[in-house]
Amino acid sequence: MGKKGSATFKSVFEIMDDLGYLITYPTKANVIIVIGSTETAIKYFNKLNRRKNRVLISISEDGSYVIPLIGETRGGSLLGSMISDLLGAELVLTSFFSQNVISTLDEFLWVNGLKIINPETKSAVNRTLREEKKVRILVDCKCMELKINDGFEIVKELDKADIIVTKDYEKYIGTGKAILKPREILFPIWFTNSIPLETIIYSIFTTMKSAFLFEKRVDKLFVPQHTNMKFLDGITHVLRTDVCKLDVEMYTTDENDYMELCSHILSRNGGKLLLKPKKRAMGVITCLGIK
Repeated sequence: MGKKGSATFKSVFEIMDDLGYLITYPTKANVIIVIGSTETAIKYFNKLNRRKNRVLISISEDGSYVIPLIGETRGGSLLGSMISDLLGAELVLTSFFSQNVISTLDEFLWVNGLKIINPETKSAVNRTLREEKKVRILVDCKCMELKINDGFEIVKELDKADIIVTKDYEKYIGTGKAILKPREILFPIWFTNSIPLETIIYSIFTTMKSAFLFEKRVDKLFVPQHTNMKFLDGITHVLRTDVCKLDVEMYTTDENDYMELCSHILSRNGGKLLLKPKKRAMGVITCLGIK
């Protein structure tokens, strides 16, 4: 929201579009970006229907300040940081977690593509983080690689854990631990075999980072039928260890069809669109979904 003809509006619109974000009506959006004063931003936000967990970001009219006003600890600081970097603006953060460079549980969940089964345990975990103590994580999930930020650490014993990451979550209900279930990250991609492998890997990583996801959390990769097996081996080697195989599915299409096919691939696999199809380096096209 802002003056559509202003330079700041155009810059922010281009940034969000280039990153692959779907720009939609305010009533449907998960993130509201308002260009103008913070007072204007809050008044505008309050007029919208109160959907749960919206993020509100205010940007000054001259584009010099970016301020996450609502939902800073639920991803607002992450998105605000990226926008401010690309605008060359100053980022203003006010939460305890941001000022002390501590990730919240919500940020840990998002970056690692996880879903909390028992949200009533969130406050206890965030209280531990606020007290600057380590939150301990037990990973009971084969081949799961996580991004562990400051404030979190991996343990191997259940009795020492505050958090359990597992697909078999039912056996941990009643333990009093925060139970996190991995969501499935779906990654359709289009490229030709003339494109260097390094460019394809770079496009995958930049797409994941655009959504603030740990770049090695791809669960299923969708590649064109013409993909060279040497390329495929190279991609899977980077995204997975030798012990764990990456789930790969091939599809038949050309570059023009991919823009439409991407959403069909995601819906067919029960996924929701996170980032719309965008051309990346050297003509590589990617989109991103989550299940």
